[in-house]
Amino acid sequence: MPSAVDLCLFERILLATDGTVTDLITLFAGEPIRVRKLEQTICEGSAAPELDCATPSRLLTRRILLSGATKNFLYAESQFVLDRLPESIREPMLHTERPVGLLWKEARLETFREVIGQSIGPRAAIAQHFDVPRQRDFMSRTYLVHHAGRPLGMITEAWPLHSFR
Repeated sequence: MPSAVDLCLFERILLATDGTVTDLITLFAGEPIRVRKLEQTICEGSAAPELDCATPSRLLTRRILLSGATKNFLYAESQFVLDRLPESIREPMLHTERPVGLLWKEARLETFREVIGQSIGPRAAIAQHFDVPRQRDFMSRTYLVHHAGRPLGMITEAWPLHSFR
């Protein structure tokens, strides 16, 4: 992990925030940011251990991009325990392109985000979404979203290192 001096202020904010990343990127970019779903599946299975599911659960797995008019700013992959999501959020998550953080905010859902990991390294599988070489380093963070004392989901966000300068 590079020192804080190596990261620009906005990258340090993205790593530390427990707020809505879409809102922050909108402010940074000065343009509307939209969600572009790359993949979304629902399956019955075992969740990541961090999600604390004792039995097989219905899981929503998503891969998305946060995009402006001409540029992708952030990639995110997530896994949610579908039956823990309130109906007011579950249906729009499944059937719209609205950012998850905005859905939580509109529903006034009280959540707590716990950052459980940060890393830097190549992400060859997503580099093409940012028009960068496959070996380019990406900054990423993983966090749990808790509601009512239980984890709702786990989200990993990634962006090309130094792309917010």
